[in-house]
Amino acid sequence: MKFLLKSPFLILLLTLFVNCKEDSPNIEFENQHYFYSNTEGNNTIEGSHIYIKKKAGDTLFFEKSNAKIIQNINGSWVVGQGSGKPYFDTGKEYYWTIRKVIPKLNAVITAPVNQYFSIKKPIVFWKLGAYPVKLSDSLKGSWGFSKIILDKKDSLFKTHLFECDTNEVNLYLATSRNLNTWEIKHLLKPNDFRNVSWNAPDINNKMKVTPIISDIVFFQKKYYSFAYGDNAEKKTHIGILTSNSLEGKYKIHPSPVIVPNPESEFSNDDVYFPKVLRVDSSWLMFYTSRNKEKESFLCVAKSDNLLKWKVINENILQRNKGWNSGMKNMLCAQVKIIKNQIHIWVTGTKEVGSYKSPNKGNAMDICIGKFQAPLNSLEFTEATGNPTFGGNPTFELENDHIGGVFQEVIYKKYMYTFYHGKGRKGKEYTVLMK
Repeated sequence: MKFLLKSPFLILLLTLFVNCKEDSPNIEFENQHYFYSNTEGNNTIEGSHIYIKKKAGDTLFFEKSNAKIIQNINGSWVVGQGSGKPYFDTGKEYYWTIRKVIPKLNAVITAPVNQYFSIKKPIVFWKLGAYPVKLSDSLKGSWGFSKIILDKKDSLFKTHLFECDTNEVNLYLATSRNLNTWEIKHLLKPNDFRNVSWNAPDINNKMKVTPIISDIVFFQKKYYSFAYGDNAEKKTHIGILTSNSLEGKYKIHPSPVIVPNPESEFSNDDVYFPKVLRVDSSWLMFYTSRNKEKESFLCVAKSDNLLKWKVINENILQRNKGWNSGMKNMLCAQVKIIKNQIHIWVTGTKEVGSYKSPNKGNAMDICIGKFQAPLNSLEFTEATGNPTFGGNPTFELENDHIGGVFQEVIYKKYMYTFYHGKGRKGKEYTVLMK
């Protein structure tokens, strides 16, 4: 099943050349949540790469143009460098912890550097954040989850689990009393979806995958599980499963609710990864579309009953010239209403850049940024300090990138963040929590 995350072989096609100097007039410095990759301190542009002025022992001195950055970092950040080649260089392939920041000297003291360090290559400052734990040690291979909800009937947290980026996909149900320990059981198998047009068998007429569930809505004592799957032409459609309980039995609605539009320049290939939000008496579905050039866009549909949907707008979120300049992998990872505004968390990647000057930060690698719009409006503005969330370069289960599977849950005054990440040494996505 496709589209949860990035497709490296497609991203290799990106060869955009960026003129850093032309990007940066009148760009404001922003306190960053995840990384600093340019002297402007603003990840909406590629900007001017950060270079070390000189090195004395383990002390790195920087130009005055980087003074604001030095003032805004501390020991929870690391200094990162890459290989110097696009597709294998985001500026975090090698890293050194920061032991002390010296703002007066515009310098930092790091752990001893090794043979991979070069004063000639640009660096990126990365914020580490808390280290996560696995959702469950029993999950082997590559996994994702749908949405975590609190079932008021039995006071259990519940979510769907599924294998991802694998040849076979099943659906499972995970339950927990405290968000820390989870029990997992099998729920639906591929053959349960035989004769469902939007989740067709393979070319050998074998059912190998279930649809992937990306969101759950509980409304009027019924659960609506929003999913996506491929039809016989390998075009991805959005469909719905309904049930009185997440334990089952599920009614699989035979017709999809959102389909590709052959007349649209944004959605003439696939639609997938829906997230649903109630606004007043209606429902909005934020989902991703793809065109035949394999570019992805964020779109919106509207419904009065959760079953019949009408597309109201496509390509609602404009890309910037920095952390989400890449035309692949734009997914709505989370959507909420906060203080009379719609807040959406969206995945993004950078264009890779040229071999002479590869982009730094999250080039080719997915991270998540935040946008907001007034209620009853789709005019989204970008939050300052984007992106807000990404993989920890020092942790082996997420030091390549994170995916679009992401959710923040507040429980007993604590914020639990669930997501899945991929390490550089493996091909599996691990469901993580911190």
